Amino acid sequence: MQDNSSNKDPREIWQSQPAETSRLTPEEIRQRAKKLQGKTRRVLLGWITVSLLIVGISVFGMVWIHSPLVRTIFAFSITWSVAGQFFVNRRRRSSMLSEEVLPDTGLNSYRMEVERKRYISTHFLLCIFGPSVLAIGTLAVQLVSFARTRGSISHTAPFLTMLAIWIVGVFVIRMRDQRELKREIDELIQLENANG
Repeated sequence: MQDNSSNKDPREIWQSQPAETSRLTPEEIRQRAKKLQGKTRRVLLGWITVSLLIVGISVFGMVWIHSPLVRTIFAFSITWSVAGQFFVNRRRRSSMLSEEVLPDTGLNSYRMEVERKRYISTHFLLCIFGPSVLAIGTLAVQLVSFARTRGSISHTAPFLTMLAIWIVGVFVIRMRDQRELKREIDELIQLENANG
């Protein structure tokens, strides 16, 4: 008897293998939902921290700079940041209440957690990045104009460099989070197809 598999391409052999359909137990699905919920909580805690930093920077700017226009911009960034936190957390509280009404199936809690993460991800630019850039950008413009009047604009270069690195870093991390969210959504779809 001859072995014809040695004449075939390894890629063809690999691709001709039957696909595995893995069925997860409800406990494993609940564990995934719990893990995703922990990630979401960490993101929200980070958002609260950033909002507090925005408030701190804005209050510092309002005390340091006496221009009514600049103070108004800082007050607006504080209001924007606090309002963003309110709306994101209000949505989170209402989804937690609806979770209590629905029966706790692992797949259902996983689906709700993925939807919550998607909601948070779509509101990042509006609720966190916008007020951050407004407050820090306003402070940066004021620092540069102050340094220009003193003739020491080169002293602002480290701050502006760190600001540029921060903005690039935010977008790199955001792209990574988007890929992770897409993976979570794909896993949810596979789980729904396999278990439903």
